[in-house]
Amino acid sequence: MKTSFFLKIWLWPLINKRKKKGSVTLVASLLFIVFTTLGLGILYLSQISLRISAYKRNSILLDYASENGIKQGFDHLLSLLSQSASPFILSLDEVDRLREDALAGGLKLINQTLGSQFPIKGADSWENLNWHYNITFHLEQFKDQKDYFQTIYRALISSKGNLVNFKSERLSSLDCQMDLMAGYLPLPLIPLLIDEKLTPEQQNSFVQDHNLEIKLPPEKKALSPVSFSDQQLLPQQAEAQLLQALKIKLFFPQDLSPARLRRALGLEESTEPIPPGVYLIKDDLGLGGIFVQGDLQEMFLAVEEDFQVISFLSEQGKWQLRFSPQKSKTFFSTPTENVEYELIPLGIIIVNGKIHSLGGGIVSNSGEIKLSQKEKIPAILQGLNLTIISSDEITISSHLIRQGIKWQNSIPYLKQPDSQLFIMATGKDFLEDKEKAGEIVIDRKAPQDLEIQASLTASGKGFAIDGADKIVNIEGSLQTTTLFNQSNRLKIIYNDQISNDKELQNLPRTNKPILYLASFQPLSWKEYKEENK
Repeated sequence: MKTSFFLKIWLWPLINKRKKKGSVTLVASLLFIVFTTLGLGILYLSQISLRISAYKRNSILLDYASENGIKQGFDHLLSLLSQSASPFILSLDEVDRLREDALAGGLKLINQTLGSQFPIKGADSWENLNWHYNITFHLEQFKDQKDYFQTIYRALISSKGNLVNFKSERLSSLDCQMDLMAGYLPLPLIPLLIDEKLTPEQQNSFVQDHNLEIKLPPEKKALSPVSFSDQQLLPQQAEAQLLQALKIKLFFPQDLSPARLRRALGLEESTEPIPPGVYLIKDDLGLGGIFVQGDLQEMFLAVEEDFQVISFLSEQGKWQLRFSPQKSKTFFSTPTENVEYELIPLGIIIVNGKIHSLGGGIVSNSGEIKLSQKEKIPAILQGLNLTIISSDEITISSHLIRQGIKWQNSIPYLKQPDSQLFIMATGKDFLEDKEKAGEIVIDRKAPQDLEIQASLTASGKGFAIDGADKIVNIEGSLQTTTLFNQSNRLKIIYNDQISNDKELQNLPRTNKPILYLASFQPLSWKEYKEENK
């Protein structure tokens, strides 16, 4: 027993050594398997990561390719817009043909405006990027007026981008809107029209040479801020407005006889000239507009509560018109009598002569209007559409501000878009075939920082600012033959307040039918999922 125990102890290292044989190999094998698995996993993950990176890179490149197609197509469209002549003179036959085509959904109006046939396709490439674009138009809205028609077209620029040796492609689209008008257009629809023959060099430097600043709404920013024409687009007559104010209907305005005019003014029929004075037109159906024969020394506008007040001063005396659309009341005082009506007049004032001083002010305790030279006080009642047309020269002496204006980002907005003021100097006598000045002048004594919230048209000698270092802000539009600015600064903030057909009725039209590009703006950009070829 002792011997056996001794042998076990003595041989134990040998026995134990025999039992541990192969364990190192097993551990090494296990470690090899583990590290091999980890290595293969890392290698596999690296391949996945490389594929994901490559996919992201290709996806970004596809975005670039598709985006390049949109940008190139949009740039091509802008290039066509910059080369288009707007306004473009049309014949009456052309207006009729374009109207018929637009009613049928055709694109003749677009093709003639941009000087190209649509759809337009294009393609380009750079290194391994390829793209194709397509420009199409379709009619979205058609609105036919009496003297002109308006169309709204939607332009779709679609683009397809792909990579060399890559199966997928990316699709994008840009949706735009274009507003076109054709016919005899209301003049305030054109922000700034210079109806004078100028060279291309003079047109390019016109804004800078005349110290102009023009702010347009977003839908017009892609267009030229100034429209040029040498085709005598500005009318020197306002027959339609004259007949409307007189409440006379004639087939031809030139058929207005002295007897018919005197009858409309409430005078006895005779061959004698119309006596100078201010006439409120009235008949059995109601009130018409105001007709003034002769020069006015003053014509002041003011707001008193919910009444519009207009005073007229001439060598023959003083007249005052007070009316409230809300109360449907009119008070008219003349040098000889005071009358009251349960009606309101048309917002048309025709002056066959000069207006030496036109401005806004406040009504004093005595009922007189005091001209406001410093304070910017509203002078045009909210909700009132007022058209003032003179055959001769109009001198603006103070601020003309509409009631209810609010400002957003330095741009005036009406709380309710139902107020407008239109001022025009035609340059021709309404009753006789005589040339007049037809000029709108900012008075030398007018405020240095003058606010005019109106659309102005000077068809004769043009628009001039007297004095020096003035800042004239026109919040509306300006159409003129020539512009005399001297050392003054003219700022035009265009804000189209014409919101319904009724407001258009009192406005003079262009002298000839035209094709006019009114607005263009991009609306939305869309990206689509990639597709396999």
